[in-house]
Amino acid sequence: MITVQLLKCYRLPFMLYTTEAVSLSSANCRVLENCTNRALYEIFGPCDDLDFLRSCIGLHYAKVLRERKYSRLIDGLIGEARYFNLILAHVLRTL
Repeated sequence: MITVQLLKCYRLPFMLYTTEAVSLSSANCRVLENCTNRALYEIFGPCDDLDFLRSCIGLHYAKVLRERKYSRLIDGLIGEARYFNLILAHVLRTL
């Protein structure tokens, strides 16, 4: 479990660094998932049901983690008045 915690605390943040600021394609998400699956294989060995393993250890998929990071980024920007006005102006222009 220590190795899993190290994976979650060090490897995943490193892999997902700045992904909230760029647009990821589905192929890029698959690459991130393959890296994570490979790490799980190295830790636990061959496993028939990776979804079950991920749910047991609380390891979410890269797409979910990226969406959470993105929403935290936007929430932080909305919390600051100058960025809120910039985002509001952009939204109004796109309408």
